[in-house]
Amino acid sequence: MKNFKNYIFDLGAVIADINTQNALDEFRALGIPEEELRYDEGPTARIMQNYQLGFLTTDEFCDAIIGRSVASTKPTRQQVADAWNTIIINIPQQKIDALRTLKKRAKIYLLSNTTELHWQKCLDLWFNANGNNAQDCFHHIFLSHEMHLEKPNPEIFKQVIREISALQFCDAANPMNDAHDAATPIIDASNTVFLDDNLANVQSAMNCGISGIHVTPDYDWIAELL
Repeated sequence: MKNFKNYIFDLGAVIADINTQNALDEFRALGIPEEELRYDEGPTARIMQNYQLGFLTTDEFCDAIIGRSVASTKPTRQQVADAWNTIIINIPQQKIDALRTLKKRAKIYLLSNTTELHWQKCLDLWFNANGNNAQDCFHHIFLSHEMHLEKPNPEIFKQVIREISALQFCDAANPMNDAHDAATPIIDASNTVFLDDNLANVQSAMNCGISGIHVTPDYDWIAELL
């Protein structure tokens, strides 16, 4: 495996253990109609996507889900939040340790389609718990709900490339700082790789000029990269 200078990691199914069906099952128990429990269509799917894009606050997301419930007793915001968070199961400590080790010899970034609730759970239970610190794992973190963009939209990759370029330019303390156009990428695309479990996301990244690794269940990125 080639040693890259820049590694961009997805979160779910690459770093974090997840199961999206968990939340759908929990939403069903809260009275969301069966026909709405799909990620690709329907009112509930749009609510989830808008939350992932940061177009809804957490309270607005919970209230929107409550509004879709046909249960005689409407769920509470906390019940909706808890149901949504069942998607995130665990982040193995060995993966956190691997990221910290890799960060000593390369630039490490996170790029995730995620929501405020999911990300806060990851911070509270793993990245910032048990002596860990998210800053020890990543040089910068890119989240869909903060960027208002999501994978596989190529615009999110273009934005990440621009921001990484600007960050690395500032780190280099180049005396020509004032002359740099942040919109012009300076990172070496041939030395940048994106890891994701979704093939469409990997292909979109590669179309934007960076290398890609499709992380399948039998791919051990720790063994491959360290």
